[in-house]
Formats: sequence, structure tokens, C-alpha cells
Amino acid sequence: MIYLLRLLEEEKKSPEELKDLKKRLISFGLQREYGLPIKDVEASSTGSLYLRNHEEIHLSTTQTKGLLGVSLSSCPVGIDAEYRRPRDLFVEKRILGEKEDYWYQRMQNKDEALLKYFTLKEAYGKALGTGLSYDFRNTGFYFGENGIESDLKEAQFYFLDYCEEFIISVCFLCRKRRLNSLEIVKFILS
Repeated sequence: MIYLLRLLEEEKKSPEELKDLKKRLISFGLQREYGLPIKDVEASSTGSLYLRNHEEIHLSTTQTKGLLGVSLSSCPVGIDAEYRRPRDLFVEKRILGEKEDYWYQRMQNKDEALLKYFTLKEAYGKALGTGLSYDFRNTGFYFGENGIESDLKEAQFYFLDYCEEFIISVCFLCRKRRLNSLEIVKFILS
């Protein structure tokens, strides 16, 4: 399941309030799906969250300007969201592999394409449990008629169509795992 919380007035929230909202979103999902309390959630040395004594449940979170997201799954999962903005040339050089760069240079909307590449790669790093320490150039993504294609055969990737302001990517480290629209719970907080 994926839980998204749209924050219409995020600028009025302190970092502590945002942290509390994320905890409440995790708590809601854990209680709704598994009947578990949030006290079972711990952070690893890399900062990724996991459930103590519940290795069969995987958890990933994301936060960007105006949005919090949580994903819970029976297989390793990563979720990443980015607020749409102009591309960053430093990020471009840091994340694109040689083949990706070839296709990227031919894309019309480079701002959107770079955010798609970045969120896919960060979602994959989160699913692996390595986060940003993963060398993003080691993965290859291609956007075709069949959706997202990747050289990562052990993973399944999705873009979430939530609202125009964000690009949201999800990675499941399980080829058989499919995502359907009924698994996405959306909230709006003003």
C-alpha cells in the first residue's frame, strides 16, 4: 500500500511537525494493514526504516516540498517523490549512465526526464537499503511504449500519477509484484 499526504500549507509546518506527520502516516498504514504499532519501527545505520521483529514487512518513506509518502509491502520497496523544478546539472552528471545520457540528450522535456531518472534511481536505492550511497550510474532506465524499462531484472518500477506538481516513483524488488490504483491512499492536509 502507498500512502500520500499532500501538504497545501507546508511552509507553515516546522520540521518537528513534518516529522510528526510522517510518523502519523506510517502509524496509520501499519495499523490499517497489519494491526501493528509504530513503536516497532526503527532506523538502520543507513537511515532506512524497518520493522523490528517483522522482516516480512518492508517500509519506505519520502518527503519533498508539499508531499509526504509512505510505502508498505511484502517485498523490499522504495518510494521517492520530487517537486517539479528546473534540472540541476550537477545531478544530471551524477546519476545518468552513458546509455541514459544518450537518450536523455534527445528528450524534449529534460527537466521532467531528469526528475524521472532521479526518482527511479533513488527509489531503487531505498529498496536496496543503500539510499543515496548507491552509484546511480550503475542502473539503466528507458521510457518506452510499455512504460519503464530497466536493466534491473529483479525489480519492478512505477510512476504514480498523483498530481502535476510531483514526480513519484516506486520500486519493488520483486518482479511478480504489481501495483494497482486501489493500493494508493491519498490525503490532503491544508
